[in-house]
Amino acid sequence: MSGLGRAARCVLLASWLLSAAATAAPHDGMAGVPARLRPCLAARNGMGAPADPAAGRRCLRQLAQTGEPAAMFLLAQMLMDGDGGPRDDAAARAWLERAAELDYPEALQALALAEPDPVRSDGLMRAAAHALAHRAHEARRQ
Repeated sequence: MSGLGRAARCVLLASWLLSAAATAAPHDGMAGVPARLRPCLAARNGMGAPADPAAGRRCLRQLAQTGEPAAMFLLAQMLMDGDGGPRDDAAARAWLERAAELDYPEALQALALAEPDPVRSDGLMRAAAHALAHRAHEARRQ
């Protein structure tokens, strides 16, 4: 981790802390998952029914088309992995970029990690850290 810039370390630390908090809390497997995403993830992962990644991917695409950045990010991951349908790197990149335009921290971080230009990568990591701090601030207000 010593080769990472300060912003990258902040994003990774914040992600780790959020993951640790979610893991420590009792949950049904979907703690912290917004209600609008639950049917998509339940279909993809087979929670309450057999897993149907194709149905999960369709559900995420529909939700992503409404402007939901978390769905855009998850759909991008499925497209990159070929989960629930054929792999499509170009579509995955497009969905990541759309989610990043909406300041979705995970999308900004994914783009930063894939960015070969270190200056641009650092800028994306800084934007991810800022967006994550904003998310944490909003969560504390609720």
